[in-house]
Amino acid sequence: MATPPASDEQTDGPDNGSEAAAPAAGPFNALTDDLNDLRIQHQHCWLWPQISLEIDRLDDVLKDGRQLLEPLITERPDWAMQACTGIVRSNPAIHQHVERYNSYAEAARSLWTTFIPATPPTLTDAQIYAVMAMHEARIAAEAYCEIAAGIEEEMSQAGVGHDDEDGIVNLRGDIAGWERWHWHYAAQQVGSAERFLLMASFAASAPDMSAIKKAESQMATLERKARAARAEVAPYRQGRQKGAVSNLTRALQEVVRSARSKEIKAVLAKIEEWNGEDVEGIRFDGFGQYDGRLEYTDLTKNLVDSIAIDSLKRKLRDLPDV
Repeated sequence: MATPPASDEQTDGPDNGSEAAAPAAGPFNALTDDLNDLRIQHQHCWLWPQISLEIDRLDDVLKDGRQLLEPLITERPDWAMQACTGIVRSNPAIHQHVERYNSYAEAARSLWTTFIPATPPTLTDAQIYAVMAMHEARIAAEAYCEIAAGIEEEMSQAGVGHDDEDGIVNLRGDIAGWERWHWHYAAQQVGSAERFLLMASFAASAPDMSAIKKAESQMATLERKARAARAEVAPYRQGRQKGAVSNLTRALQEVVRSARSKEIKAVLAKIEEWNGEDVEGIRFDGFGQYDGRLEYTDLTKNLVDSIAIDSLKRKLRDLPDV
């Protein structure tokens, strides 16, 4: 989101937001939403056991944040619902304005797009921090689930099953740059969520306000450096990008075109016919004597590999019809 113009700042009181256009898909709302939809959508993924603990950790952030938002969660007044949605929609702008106001809470209150009332009833500083913590936790959870969904999509396209350990290792090696960046981003968001939750706890217990200001300044500096680092390394991600077509996929596409069929018998017959030849950078080397896997060599990588027949069938099903 671009930095709002100066007219977005509250002066005489909050804008009622009646003319603000709501997004087509509603943003996360700390008073009503959780992470259960992400669990339902991604628990079938091969990576789910590895990210589920991270999702549980982020659920704890939401649980602690809800305690600070009571009784708003129970009553759900319209002004609070609108303010929580506004904070989420204005999250990038709040981060951009924090150094100007030397406080995330004050930066949030300064933007009319957050719809935080200027007079009671309104959100306390602790509640603003809690809403931001919960939103950052949601962003982190979505990032982890994007990794799981991305790997699952790649496995489907490559015909790699959940039990094909070697195939999964090779596939993740191909998209290592993409995956590494997303793990790093997700971890940063987890840290941000937990820092905001800590700020919320500090504000709720009314400690020395100067300590809160100092902590906020440090958080703002770290966040600015993190954003700059992400922008700088983005063009230099290494590894095959998610969604790219592998050499094996291109070779099988050529086999299917020549065989004029995706049926496994026709494809295997054509592969045997082309055994030892270079097909789109792949040399088919025959079938394993004991396990029956199709063995091949990726000539561009000088890499010997194999694919299970069941995985090959799944991969063929995903190829375009001839």
